[in-house]
Amino acid sequence: MLVKLKGTASSCRVPRVINLGHEQIRINTVRASASVIDSFTPELIVAGGSILAGLVGLAGWQMSKSMPEQVQVIPTPESKASEPEPPLPRENAVLVLGATGRVGRRVVAKLLQSGRTVIAAVRSTGKAKESFGANGLKEGLQEDSTGLLFIEGGVDVTSPETLDRAELWKGVTQIVSLLGPSFGPQPNGSMGYNDNMTPERVEAGGWDNLAAILNKHLPKQQRASVEILSMRTSEDLSAWQRLDDVIMGGQSSSRMELRDTTTGASSNGSSAATTTAGAVWRGDLIVEGGGFCGCRTRPMNLDLSSFDGIHMRVKGDGQIFKMNIKTVDQLNSPEYTYQTTFDTVPGQWSNVYLPWHNFVSVKMAQHDPEGAPLDPSKVATLGLVLSRFEFNKMPNPMYKPGPFELEIQDGISVYADARPQIVLISSAGVERNAIIGDDAEKRKKDIPIVQLNPGGTLNYKYQAEAAVRASGYPYSVIRSTGMIDSNEGGPFQLEADQGDSMSGYMGRDDVADLIVTTLSLPEACSKTYEVRRSEAADRKGKPMDQKLYRRMFMKLVEDRNRWRVGLGPMPKVVPPPPPPTQERVGEILNQVKQVRESAAVTSTAP
Repeated sequence: MLVKLKGTASSCRVPRVINLGHEQIRINTVRASASVIDSFTPELIVAGGSILAGLVGLAGWQMSKSMPEQVQVIPTPESKASEPEPPLPRENAVLVLGATGRVGRRVVAKLLQSGRTVIAAVRSTGKAKESFGANGLKEGLQEDSTGLLFIEGGVDVTSPETLDRAELWKGVTQIVSLLGPSFGPQPNGSMGYNDNMTPERVEAGGWDNLAAILNKHLPKQQRASVEILSMRTSEDLSAWQRLDDVIMGGQSSSRMELRDTTTGASSNGSSAATTTAGAVWRGDLIVEGGGFCGCRTRPMNLDLSSFDGIHMRVKGDGQIFKMNIKTVDQLNSPEYTYQTTFDTVPGQWSNVYLPWHNFVSVKMAQHDPEGAPLDPSKVATLGLVLSRFEFNKMPNPMYKPGPFELEIQDGISVYADARPQIVLISSAGVERNAIIGDDAEKRKKDIPIVQLNPGGTLNYKYQAEAAVRASGYPYSVIRSTGMIDSNEGGPFQLEADQGDSMSGYMGRDDVADLIVTTLSLPEACSKTYEVRRSEAADRKGKPMDQKLYRRMFMKLVEDRNRWRVGLGPMPKVVPPPPPPTQERVGEILNQVKQVRESAAVTSTAP
């Protein structure tokens, strides 16, 4: 049996096959020095991405069919001399805006290295090919990975008609936005914005244009579930085995039964009609001799790696239950399992979502800190437990001895969460700039980039953020602190916070790694945050990994819930303040120079 889930949220995954007995379920899911500071203009600081700003067919299949030399094949008049190669597949692709910038090139390279399909949306195809070629990248299949690169030229975010083209969006599931103004030498020898590509037109106007056409070209993702274990019939329930404390001399007992739901009178009105819709696990939990009840499925062989966790709809009695998972490797080791807990609301139905990373390794009913993370590609059994203990013999605070009941609607499912479909690189300072508004005295006391705000760039970056947050798509807004090229002293770990009170630095490679990881983690969705390299002594020289990224994101709240961590709502979009005078600009840049010189002296001190 083949069951194909369309529109699933795991946009960074490849198709997987679940082996379930003799059946298969295929799920199509988705996988600057101080000496030159004096010469900097405010615009150059932003456009150059200085440390102050923080702104910023697949296998290339070419099959030559060799024939023995003595065999000569003469085409008939009807035959074709050669068949055209099929087009390269363009699916589950990341559209990168600003792909030829310093961070953009890194993002494209890292995405391709990870095997993703990348669509580089650029104004000039020729310049893009030259830029990518200098970094060892080419259109089509890459030589050292399974990544595919498509270059879409003629894309100008300031011109809506260049965005509203179906061919541009073919196969796109996610967007990375690295948009920024184009700033450089002008024909008269001065410095200025190239082709009038100002922050207002590119960032604010560009995202207004994008937001207007996204619904037409980019399907929205949402959480999706697939049932893997039906609990509707007696035959379904025969897959479950009791595992109560009687195995160790206890007296508790439990059983899995079909759940009857009264739907109303029968068609002739003579009696109530009933239908079965799931199961109920009920029993009697006795403390003496053990104090737990359990049940589990017979061994299976499930590859659930295309999903993010277990989904059940349950109605309980207010107690805290456990779910156990045994992997294939643990079948002959009764002392090992993976376990997590879930709450119930007395007498009310609730959806329970248990991500894989919630399941901890357990040995002899104790947490095993040395245990490997759960591998969802090797799931062998699922189990339910009610115990007077949670982990490490700590008491279950909601435990009640005696009769219990847990109803399960329909069966047990797995779910795939949405990933960020829009990842926007913004800048630290945009929120505090919006809060300050036109208060000149407060602005003088803030960080240099907020005081300078060249071209109103912080205002227009914030306006772009607002457009992304209002788009209705799963998003992640990354407010980078000052970007630098240096990786000296690395690797580095990152730290993130919200509320725009953070300053610091991070490398462009750090930013690119963060973007690529963000695309794959649902925990990054609906969050706006600032990020920098950690300077903590115990984190120096240590790299980031998937677990650390996930923990970093999980410590952040969704933007709609900022009040939960003592933050107010996002401030409104405001127009740029009057620019500082040239005299004031000189004072600010001189302050920056002094800070840089002081930092350099400190770093060389014994």
